[in-house]
Amino acid sequence: MLDNDLKNLNELIEQAALVAGSQKKLADLLEIAHPSLIQMKQGKRPANWRVRGGLRAILGEDPAAAFMAAMAEDLEQSEKED
Repeated sequence: MLDNDLKNLNELIEQAALVAGSQKKLADLLEIAHPSLIQMKQGKRPANWRVRGGLRAILGEDPAAAFMAAMAEDLEQSEKED
């Protein structure tokens, strides 16, 4: 993951955690283990499009747009042509 991507992910996690009330509550909303969320924030674990879309939706972005944007990001970084 690029440094910019990690910084953006950290910002998303921090802002969404404020909305949720804590990182633990955020992990519960995202239906992931709290340690996994911590690893994502540290850059030790990738955050898939579902997690990134969920973070955006928690921050008030339209859910459909949030998940589509996250999927598009994954496709842009993919080395596969399809």
